[in-house]
Amino acid sequence: MKYSYTWLKELSGTKKSPKQLAELLTMRSFEFENIKTEGKETQLEFSILPNRGHDALSHIGMAREICALERRKFSQTSPFHLETKFPSGMEVKITDKKLCPRYIGAVLENIKVTASPKWMQERLVVCGIKPINNIVDITNYVMLEAGQPLHAFDAKKIYQIPDTKYQILIRRAKKNEEIKLLDEKIYKLTENNLVIADFKKALALAGVMGGFESSINSKTTSIILESANFNSTSIRKTRALHSIITESSHRFERDIDPNLAETAMARAIILIKEIGGKNIEVTALSDVYPKKAKPWQIKLDTNYANSLLGEKIPISKMKNILENLGIKLLGNLVSKLNVEVPTYRIDLKTQEDLIEEIGRIYGYENIKEQAPCVEIKTPPQNAKRDFENKLRDILVGLGFSEVMNYSFYGAEDVAKCNLKIEDHIEVANPLSSEQQYLRRNLISGLLKNIRLNLKNFSEVQIFEIGEKFCNDKEKFSEIPLLVGALANDDAKKSPFFKLKGMFQELLQKTGIRNAEYKALNEEYKFWHPTRAAQIIINGKKIGRIGEISPIVLKNYGIKRRVAVFGLKIEELIKIGAQDKQYNSISKFPTVERDISMFVGKETKYADIVSNIQKNGGNLVKNVELFDVFEKEGEKSLALRIKIGSNSKTLTSGEIDAVMEKIVSSLEKNLKVKVRK
Repeated sequence: MKYSYTWLKELSGTKKSPKQLAELLTMRSFEFENIKTEGKETQLEFSILPNRGHDALSHIGMAREICALERRKFSQTSPFHLETKFPSGMEVKITDKKLCPRYIGAVLENIKVTASPKWMQERLVVCGIKPINNIVDITNYVMLEAGQPLHAFDAKKIYQIPDTKYQILIRRAKKNEEIKLLDEKIYKLTENNLVIADFKKALALAGVMGGFESSINSKTTSIILESANFNSTSIRKTRALHSIITESSHRFERDIDPNLAETAMARAIILIKEIGGKNIEVTALSDVYPKKAKPWQIKLDTNYANSLLGEKIPISKMKNILENLGIKLLGNLVSKLNVEVPTYRIDLKTQEDLIEEIGRIYGYENIKEQAPCVEIKTPPQNAKRDFENKLRDILVGLGFSEVMNYSFYGAEDVAKCNLKIEDHIEVANPLSSEQQYLRRNLISGLLKNIRLNLKNFSEVQIFEIGEKFCNDKEKFSEIPLLVGALANDDAKKSPFFKLKGMFQELLQKTGIRNAEYKALNEEYKFWHPTRAAQIIINGKKIGRIGEISPIVLKNYGIKRRVAVFGLKIEELIKIGAQDKQYNSISKFPTVERDISMFVGKETKYADIVSNIQKNGGNLVKNVELFDVFEKEGEKSLALRIKIGSNSKTLTSGEIDAVMEKIVSSLEKNLKVKVRK
């Protein structure tokens, strides 16, 4: 808001220069925007936050603040009050007292509309308001001075009913009711808008802007002056709906003290009489104030205040600060103060609010820095978090980038991944349709990341650590997962083997070396039906690895093959935390024997290795596939078997016996043809 320095100086009695005053208010109260000279006036501009809009958007409120900062009490030399008795002839009816807590209407006769005095025009201009005429300028002047918006209607343009000279209605607008406002635009109103009306029509959009048809002009001789209080939420919604921003709505939507309406009305009547002439008289006045706002009491614990501020401020200084802010002291018991807050400080509701004011006026820069007096302890180790951080470091070292996606997705993602909607937990109040369900997998989010990044990169390697949410058998659970994905630049080449190699490196760096892979034999979802496997460690299923179904990739608009692995982190932690047994290197030599065989396409390599280890027992130390050859529907595998004993050197006969047993079992149980 823009303020007149001369006006502030006149009200507050400060002796500071404009620059010094700006520095004072910026240090303790408001954000300084600008300072400049407008003719004989100096303009100070500050940004006022909504919590102080009820008092600081006025020169009196700002003057009160200046006095408090200068350790003085603010004294308004001429408090304004309405006379207790006025002639009848005006009736005010409020249909919704929650939307309009108070309405004062006054009829003034013998008005002569002219230009306002030069001093008033200069103050309006420096505050950013264009002078119009004496009546309108006075309403704006009082608004800038006291913070209470006013409005004047041409009384002759308001419908009069028999036996009651004037009747003003404060009501909700009728459905599709229209009104032409002062900006000469016609607005279609809703039933949520509050209007000021006479018996026949709406006269103004309450708290926002007056109507064009009842506006003041050079022919006006009598006016109805309005000083009212409106519900801040109602004004804010109305202003936003119709995209109208006015000085009036700016104040009303920040809440205003209802008692301010009387002060502003009295001040405006005095100015109209002073400027307009002695013949002006108030012929009727009505003040409807159903529930009067009264000051409220707060108990302040000064020990708590000092503890919260971290400074020992004497009680006498606290009292002085509060009194300078206009807060009345009712008494104190040792370390507790009982105070009464005036109605113009709507923001002060609790003792914490008072403590903030004390700290602000005392000066946060005057509070000495102190180290906290607490015992320093080593924080408890979070094994899960430490393990997750270790996984992150390993994957980043392998060339992966971490992503973080939302824990929600929409029905469209459920369908794209070939999942069942009934298996998902629906969010009660989703932010959007795209975040309607708690995710049951992390792959959907990674596929979106891949689709986006493939536009700029030839290869994408990403991973995410997060939770999936299950509601199996009416039991809700969160399962922490690590999911990694790889998409390369070749649409025909499978990224599976590269990802598998990185995955095995990840396991080795976490101390796990006995992973097995078993083909997926489950209901088809988003995995490729023949290129996916279970990850098994120590007989326990801990995750999956494989390619994503081409159908799912098509659903996401991805034209590359994508390989993914997923692990249950808690299971991985348990396995990684198991005690490792040291096995010394055997003192006895081992022998390697190669074996070559023809196998059918349906025979699984894992079954061959399992059969060899079963029949070779402890003597088989390792099985390695070193050659694959396919011809005319047959597949030839070449394996290298390492044989040895931990207790003796094996003879040729013992080794041959082991190999014969292995070959016999393979031919009998797996129907392979061993080449001899």
